[in-house]
Amino acid sequence: MAGIIDLTRKKILVVEDDDMNYIYMTQIFKLTKGDIYRAKTGKEALEMAKEKSYDIILMDIQLPDINGNRVTQQIREFDVKTPIIAQTASRAPDETDEALDAGCSEVLIKPFTIDDFSAVIRHYIN
Repeated sequence: MAGIIDLTRKKILVVEDDDMNYIYMTQIFKLTKGDIYRAKTGKEALEMAKEKSYDIILMDIQLPDINGNRVTQQIREFDVKTPIIAQTASRAPDETDEALDAGCSEVLIKPFTIDDFSAVIRHYIN
């Protein structure tokens, strides 16, 4: 068990169009005490990433307007430091490779547990 990570005063941008997935993640973030900001579309995520800095970005790959990999590439044009963690339901190795090639730091497979989440986030946030 990885244990719940303390994200007090950490800003996390969650790019997720599905309300149920977002509700699940907010339950996790309540336990971590992180400050959550939500983007439902790729366009909204780009605007938010340009306006404010985040400690970490959780990027859904399947978005209604722009693929999450493309959004990640566009964010990387002006921000190479912020960890971007892809979140996808696909277990296909080529999709994981595409996310990493686009600039994602790591890939979390949905549905993930609080332990999975904490282990990955702990690696990127001090």
